[in-house]
Amino acid sequence: MASPPDAVIAQMARQLGQAVRDIDRALAHLGSDEDAATEAADAAVRPSEGSTHTYYNGMGALLEVDVRSERIARRELYRRCLRIGEMAIDVTIRVMYAVVKHT
Repeated sequence: MASPPDAVIAQMARQLGQAVRDIDRALAHLGSDEDAATEAADAAVRPSEGSTHTYYNGMGALLEVDVRSERIARRELYRRCLRIGEMAIDVTIRVMYAVVKHT
């Protein structure tokens, strides 16, 4: 796409990285410590939702970008990051469901 990462993508990457670390922690506790698994899954939702806010802020800032190809590329990259955040939330819901089903 010939579009280097910008501050928005960097922020979303940090947020999504934290969500993945929390999901990893939740999965590690699954089956052995349901409270810790639920706590870690809950923690994963916050950065995922934060990436949604970052996405909307970034999309608003794209209105100021004059180069059409750059605007389109960044919009696509922002959308892909947003989708990763949505998938992280889906995983946390499944972890919580597994905890409920196990108990």
